[in-house]
Amino acid sequence: MKKFLFLSLFCAGFILANAQLSDGSYAPDFTVYEIDKSNGTILSNNPYTLYQYTDSGKTVYLDFFATWCGPCWNYHQTGAFETLYSQYGPNGTNEVMAFAIEGSYGNYASLANTGADNAGYSSQGNWLNGVLYPVIPTTMSPNTQAVVNSYSISYFPTVYMVCPNRLVYEIGQQDAATLYAAKSEVCSSYDASVETNAIIPRYSIDNEIGGIGDAYLCDMTATPKVLLQNVGSTAITSAEFAITLDGQTTTYSWTGNLAEKYSVVAVNLPQITSNTHGEHTYEVSLVSTNGVAVADATSKSRSYTFYVSSETTDEDIDEDFSDLEYPWFFDTPDYFVMYNGAVCFYAYSISSGKYGSLYAPIMDISRFQVPVLKFDVAHKRYNASNKERLQVQVSTNCGSTWTTLYNVVDPNLATSTAYATSVYIPSATDWRAEVVDLSSISNKDNVSMRFRFTSGYGNNVWIDNVRVVEGLGIEDHEAGILSVYPNPVADMLYVSSAEPVSEVQIFNLQGQLVLTQRGDIQAVSVTDLADGVYMLKATTQSGTVTTQKIIKQ
Repeated sequence: MKKFLFLSLFCAGFILANAQLSDGSYAPDFTVYEIDKSNGTILSNNPYTLYQYTDSGKTVYLDFFATWCGPCWNYHQTGAFETLYSQYGPNGTNEVMAFAIEGSYGNYASLANTGADNAGYSSQGNWLNGVLYPVIPTTMSPNTQAVVNSYSISYFPTVYMVCPNRLVYEIGQQDAATLYAAKSEVCSSYDASVETNAIIPRYSIDNEIGGIGDAYLCDMTATPKVLLQNVGSTAITSAEFAITLDGQTTTYSWTGNLAEKYSVVAVNLPQITSNTHGEHTYEVSLVSTNGVAVADATSKSRSYTFYVSSETTDEDIDEDFSDLEYPWFFDTPDYFVMYNGAVCFYAYSISSGKYGSLYAPIMDISRFQVPVLKFDVAHKRYNASNKERLQVQVSTNCGSTWTTLYNVVDPNLATSTAYATSVYIPSATDWRAEVVDLSSISNKDNVSMRFRFTSGYGNNVWIDNVRVVEGLGIEDHEAGILSVYPNPVADMLYVSSAEPVSEVQIFNLQGQLVLTQRGDIQAVSVTDLADGVYMLKATTQSGTVTTQKIIKQ
């Protein structure tokens, strides 16, 4: 099952007290009435009721939007709902139904883009032109805001998918092909003719089982969760599960009362632990209900794969993120995007104060004399107020405690003075090279490292080309062009080059210029610099520019 990537933006701030319905929730029924797109009247003699469609085996898609919402309009213009409805709706294969529900202040004027909505907000465009699927304005009687409230809409657009078994999942702003594919990938199938029948529905849009993370550092402890749903006409009062972790099977018994058809409960399964390095598979199967063995195996089994990183890698840390694999992992995968061979922390859409981390493989640093971390960063601020933070933290006790070696917050984190008020994707000139001194842990052979990103609800932070290398010597400059020595240096740094050097600039790890010297340069005094790692930029008389890392001690 692929991850459904939520890359689109949202309009928020109108009902912040609400929280979205969680995946796998029981979808509330509703009856709504569409607007006549030609004259703006409500077709009150033609009601649409949700369960009318789900109970007939159809998957229903709901796009909650506002006429003033820019991201809503952007999604509308993709034509995803129109294509879905045309190909698979009542006039196509008749497998699905789709509704666009204006859940804010919209009226006929704002829907047709001839005037403002009921609150005086301008519309983004004509939401009715060329649209075949029903459009539901909740401010126009007999429609009400009840459907908005029952689905706990806290931002626009919210795109839900309601499966035939009445469970709802937030599918997000996907194209028509992805929306349709989710019908088979997420919604459960089962034999509706069986009277005593239960299934294990998908726990969430991305995961078959809940309560387990994608990856863990050193060891893991988790309490897995599955959904159990009655899809028959007889009450389900007991169930027996078979649980298999890495080939070892145990059983678990549940008792309760799923009295009504489609009623659902989240079942907490026994806690699991592991400190074994590598990939692990956890499976749950429904063995019996009400003491009777399961005959139909459809939607009766779910599985989940997770990773434990507990061994030191014997490979160099040299990651360009062209194909990120374990033991690299994110602790909050929904906050990150892999794009164009780089890691993006999607701060543009992440609430202020939320944070997520990228974990590197466990490293042996002891083989380096003066280890340094090198990486590239790119970031533009949204404005002067919203500030992102990036930290590099290391641990020598499997994450029990962390030491921060790099801690940069806006405006110093930004690699450009310009603001970006749309989703930030860096250009080639936006990147800045960073160097972090790891000498404080140079004798450690079991080092965990993470990049910790904290959102200020500003704009995206990108990193790329992560390397841990030897800090001694002159490995970074082009052979024959520049030599600097001694390195590490205490007071006088000598510069040797094939052609005269006319300018030397030295920058600290925050990218701040701390020393400049011009002339026919053969030596530079660094006595006044604080101990640490710096980047030296040398320019020759012909204009050739070479950078070199130096260590002041």
